[in-house]
Amino acid sequence: MQQTTNRHNGPTGHRQRLRDRFLKAGRNALADYELLELLLTYAIPRIDTKPIAKTCLHDFGSILNTLQQPDERLLEIQGIGPNVTAFFKVIHACLTRCMETAVENLPSISGPEDVFAFIRLLLGPAANECIYALYLNEARRIVHHTQVGTGTVDRAALYPREILKPALIHNATGLILVHNHPQGEPVPSDQDLELTDNLEDVSAPLGIELLDHLVVTPLQAFSIKTGKLL
Repeated sequence: MQQTTNRHNGPTGHRQRLRDRFLKAGRNALADYELLELLLTYAIPRIDTKPIAKTCLHDFGSILNTLQQPDERLLEIQGIGPNVTAFFKVIHACLTRCMETAVENLPSISGPEDVFAFIRLLLGPAANECIYALYLNEARRIVHHTQVGTGTVDRAALYPREILKPALIHNATGLILVHNHPQGEPVPSDQDLELTDNLEDVSAPLGIELLDHLVVTPLQAFSIKTGKLL
């Protein structure tokens, strides 16, 4: 007959105690590795998830960085399989959706700080370079947002039409352009600056103001308009 563990012994008991601590006192009662350890228990049955959690934090630095890792990197960690990578994707998608909803519900966008959390989650971990646009009305409230390009931005002449078309459809008067640097720092290249200038020249006669152009990585973003590193 298969032996089972009770709530006080072995991995099952440890999991229950960890869960009870969290439910009683919240996240501040647990260290980062314990939060990740608890999260992993919902994707990995019957084995101790503490070593996995500690390895992830050692290798990736934080819970958020762990959730944003590509599958191939996560699968290098002993104990992590496809079930965990899929689970992390769902968690990350939920976080992104929460930030998306918060940004959409803001009465007004006053600066790049207002959209930073959302765009960092959305584009920061992307393996390929993506171009994303947020369209605002006269009250500076978001009326639409969508991906408008992929690849590199060195073909800047190809993009203004595709970027501005949704603005005209949704009667937007403001635009925030965002793109990621998958392998680099959030420092704008010459092509990034050229695209910014070209887009400003094309959008102004249409009554659409380019409010900002943000370069984002998994950890940071740079505002070309304000010169701020977020």
